[in-house]
Amino acid sequence: MPREQPSPSAPAFPDRAPRRRSRNPSQRTHKLTTRLSLAEKTEISAAAAKRAVTVARFLAAAALTAARGSLPVQSNEQLDAAIDELAALRTAVSRVGNNINQIAYVYNSGGQSRPGELDHALGVLTRILARVDDTADTLARGRL
Repeated sequence: MPREQPSPSAPAFPDRAPRRRSRNPSQRTHKLTTRLSLAEKTEISAAAAKRAVTVARFLAAAALTAARGSLPVQSNEQLDAAIDELAALRTAVSRVGNNINQIAYVYNSGGQSRPGELDHALGVLTRILARVDDTADTLARGRL
């Protein structure tokens, strides 16, 4: 029987420390200056703090995103949590798929599985796929 999965709100690997990039001070050597109203500065500072990045990184990422017409960069912690969650979900889907294949093998050989075994496996698969959807939605909402 497949193991029950943790609640959708629990991180996949709670004991894992997020991976952080080392700071490379020579990476960005050019400086731009801009003028903002107090309201604009406050709003931008709050948005950067919400994403756990510096104002400079936030502004650079937002400007490059607009210039390139590409997807924005997430903070490292958000990406690490998403990668961990997706890795755990991939493992869970694989395990449930293996269980369903074993049940199909028994049926195809003329046998009978235990009562409720297929329903349980399909129920677990449905919950895991809902977590995949939730993780994808979280990533989409967390865009810069």
